[in-house]
Amino acid sequence: YATERLWATSQDGVKVPISLVYRRDLHHESSPLLLYGYGAYELSNDPMFDSARLSLLDRGFIFAIAHVRGGGEMGREWYENG
Repeated sequence: YATERLWATSQDGVKVPISLVYRRDLHHESSPLLLYGYGAYELSNDPMFDSARLSLLDRGFIFAIAHVRGGGEMGREWYENG
């Protein structure tokens, strides 16, 4: 498996981190992607191993976590701006 960190630019210009995990031999262009996002209560959705995702990954999915504002991943200001 492999991981990547991408940055998406929001409508107001803020860079939002997105963590990806996928099978190392995967071709990104044609792969389905499951995007998860949650940002509230200053909770962090840090990327970590989860055996529940293995079935998706082994079937060729990309799993993505959008670390949206409101979460605690990027500090107090990130949380307060969510």
